[in-house]
Amino acid sequence: MLVCFRMRLVRQAMLAICVWTGAAGVAAAQSPNARGTRVLILPFTASVDAKAPGGAGSALWLGEATALLLGEGLGDRGVGALPRDERLTAFDRLHLPMTSALTRATMIRVGELIGATELVFGEVKLGDRLGVRIRVIHLEPGRELPEISDEAPLSDIFVLLDRLAARLATSLGRPSAPASTPPAPLPLDAFESYVKGLVAATPQSQQRFLESAITKAPNDPRVLTALWGVYTTLGLHERALATANAVRADSPLARKARFAVALSLIELKRLDGAFKELSALYSAQPSAAISNALGVVQLRRSPPPGSTPATTYFQRAAQEARGNTDYLFNLGYAFAVAQNAASALQWLRETVRFDAADGDAHLVMSSVLASTGRNVEAQRELELARLLGTRLETLDPAPSAKIPAGLERLPDDLDLRTAPRADDVLAAAQQDQRDTAAFHLSRARELVAGGRDRDATGELRRAVYLAPYEDEPHLLLGAILVRAGRMSDAIDEFTVAIWCRDSAAARIALGNALLDTGDRDGARKQADRAIALAPTSPEARELIKRIGG
Repeated sequence: MLVCFRMRLVRQAMLAICVWTGAAGVAAAQSPNARGTRVLILPFTASVDAKAPGGAGSALWLGEATALLLGEGLGDRGVGALPRDERLTAFDRLHLPMTSALTRATMIRVGELIGATELVFGEVKLGDRLGVRIRVIHLEPGRELPEISDEAPLSDIFVLLDRLAARLATSLGRPSAPASTPPAPLPLDAFESYVKGLVAATPQSQQRFLESAITKAPNDPRVLTALWGVYTTLGLHERALATANAVRADSPLARKARFAVALSLIELKRLDGAFKELSALYSAQPSAAISNALGVVQLRRSPPPGSTPATTYFQRAAQEARGNTDYLFNLGYAFAVAQNAASALQWLRETVRFDAADGDAHLVMSSVLASTGRNVEAQRELELARLLGTRLETLDPAPSAKIPAGLERLPDDLDLRTAPRADDVLAAAQQDQRDTAAFHLSRARELVAGGRDRDATGELRRAVYLAPYEDEPHLLLGAILVRAGRMSDAIDEFTVAIWCRDSAAARIALGNALLDTGDRDGARKQADRAIALAPTSPEARELIKRIGG
């Protein structure tokens, strides 16, 4: 059996990066606003005078606060700025820090990958007054717009950032007057705690700051919904439920809060109540996320006789958000659980058509194929699942006909952007997947050349995740492992590289690694194969010389 390394990358319950970025790029091109504006705002670099209010600790939240308020100000004026949750998801999938400390070339490339039209970043300085300097890059022509700057007392941060948002909107060619009435600003101390809660490094720290904010602004829906997310992460589902229920019905976030209530009810296994909540939400306004959640409820409970099956809800979700691999996977998974092998394989293959790196989909396909006696195909899919990684901690050594439990996906993003046609998304997604993999591979080459093997390893694993059939990342990983003295792991990587593409370079690398472990016969076989593939290769002849013949 082919020995493969395990990718333990936990997938966020959203779209896979290839489809997500593909949809983003196409959606941006088809946006209904006049310029298709889709602004990516990075947290600003913050510097604080030691004698300034709050001291040096203010730098921990002012950069994010600036980006947050600018985004809200642009949104109020009808300018399409990526919400914070969406930009966090994008950077998380690219495994990059959410910071403007990245090189400008990296920031531009990331903006292109997620379909941004403009990139906004800058600096904020706090001394006697708060000064903000905004830089804007218009990505399509690669042109930097004139800088925008202003200053005010820290107590006027809301007025200052609204004024800057108006100037930024004008710079982007959009009207500067607010298109809607923005929510009342939080008290400054509550806002500070709120932002610190958003950027804190651990859920426990986030909980502490957000609970402090909610004591100062008990009914603010932004703080309540953020606190719901933290309680959910910590598994405190009763407290999460109470927090979501506290959002007022007349709040702009009321619908999001009711969806959060339903998700908490699902986690608490109060499935009948969740079904009623979700049905009411869907009746008020259809949403693919709600259809999907209804399917999850039906999958996890014993539905009343004659009720709609889970597969129907998942199919509706897949139609409402074409190309969303979470919904496609759930549809195939539900058919697998229902022992409908033909339909399960149809939709799981559709999942990997959009995202070839979906390890869970390959794993479930392996079980479905094993249940129909197609053991060779089942083994191949199981090997792919091992290579790509799954949410299961361990996998059986041989394909099993038993469908793994608990793999259904429940994203908490209620209002995903309307997706373009599936064919458009697929074409864009495949290109973006290749581009993203190439992006990580290029960074890895630079890091390897600079001797930064540890950082390069992370980039290479991301390249493998996005392009599992490319051999170069495995060859580079193997070389790094050889330098680290981890010969067994290096041999595995070179073996995978050969499985991806049988090349003289991979055979030579494997032969040298085998020889270093004392396996002279194995090394000779690899050298002979390398000579057959590249008869004039000096590296192959050097390997034969090392072996002794």
